[in-house]
Amino acid sequence: MALIRICCVAVFIGAGHLWAQEKRTAQHYFDKGESAFTVRLYKTALAHFNECLRLDPYFMQAYFSRGQVREALGDKQGALTDYNIFIEINPENKEALFSRAVSRFEYGQWAMAKEDFIKLLTLPAGGETNTVFFQTQEGDDGAGRAFSAGNNLRPMLFDYLGQIELKLKNYAQAVTCFDSAIMLEPDQPNFFLGRGLALQQAGDSSKARLDFKRVLQMDTDNSLARHNLALLGNDHHSAETEKLLTEAIEANPKLPYSYAERGLLRLNSGNLQGALSDYNEAIKIEAGNHEYYLDRGLIKERMHDFAGALADYKQVIILKPEFEKGWLSHGNVMVKLNRFNDAIEDYTTALTYYPEYGLAFYNRAQAWHRLGKYTEACSDLKQAKELGVPVHAKTEAVICR
Repeated sequence: MALIRICCVAVFIGAGHLWAQEKRTAQHYFDKGESAFTVRLYKTALAHFNECLRLDPYFMQAYFSRGQVREALGDKQGALTDYNIFIEINPENKEALFSRAVSRFEYGQWAMAKEDFIKLLTLPAGGETNTVFFQTQEGDDGAGRAFSAGNNLRPMLFDYLGQIELKLKNYAQAVTCFDSAIMLEPDQPNFFLGRGLALQQAGDSSKARLDFKRVLQMDTDNSLARHNLALLGNDHHSAETEKLLTEAIEANPKLPYSYAERGLLRLNSGNLQGALSDYNEAIKIEAGNHEYYLDRGLIKERMHDFAGALADYKQVIILKPEFEKGWLSHGNVMVKLNRFNDAIEDYTTALTYYPEYGLAFYNRAQAWHRLGKYTEACSDLKQAKELGVPVHAKTEAVICR
């Protein structure tokens, strides 16, 4: 009896040991990773895929799945590395190619993304897929068009290729790509929007206007179409243009450049308070845009809020130190505060980044003159004149006396 009990215990322990071993296979961790990914537990999924690949570095599907997880976590470079490993072994896998193409596109690797999208066009349509992708418009709340790599991707591929050509400033090629997308799927407003943007950049305002109006016929709330239609207005100071920009903002209040465009419109028409309000909103949405701070600084300067203007110009310099206009604008406020030596330092820094900045020479000449440094002032004024800055004869006579 005792022997039987020992055998039973031994068998039980052995079975438990085998069960534990089975649970620790690469397949086990891959399955757990897939389950976690399905319910969007991305960090947990990443840990499982890491363990899977530690146990089996040749578990190829885990590289693709881990790439998707890394992409969801914002690790674009890590995602691209995993996609590259997977595609090296599976060069015609449409899901992986499409995932890598989109990642490269979002990462700004336009030429390499273009290669992937073109290769996808050469692959046969169809094929099983488990991955669903979403294409969203900038500023959306996350809603968008769902599609899978097993669907007919050709319209979407031409759309992405058109966007890439837009980024590369190849506007004629971009129009051709969007034409192909529209021919294959004529009910997608985003394709007309893309073609309108390409035509607008190419200088064909009349055709661009038709495309933006077509977008609004299909999607009345499309803020990008309204925004760009407003920019095509003949009179950028008109009430109609401001109305279109206001409609664009109401349709999508998360687009910073609609606020910025309306703010610039209001600035030019003398509505400083309205302009300031618009740029405040634009900066709330996109705090890293140095040009928004530059424009808001100008508004504050005109409102005689010199401390506020200096703070904004300082932010321009922090965000983009080599941006010469930031230093020039900062120096201009220093002049208004009678801090001429500080202004000269700012103008000199601007000239360090842009040695042929005629306006910096001109403004520095004025600051030198206020300090009684007539030789330096005259030298800078002559340099500004040589660089094409208009210099009034009376000004030259006073400074170069």
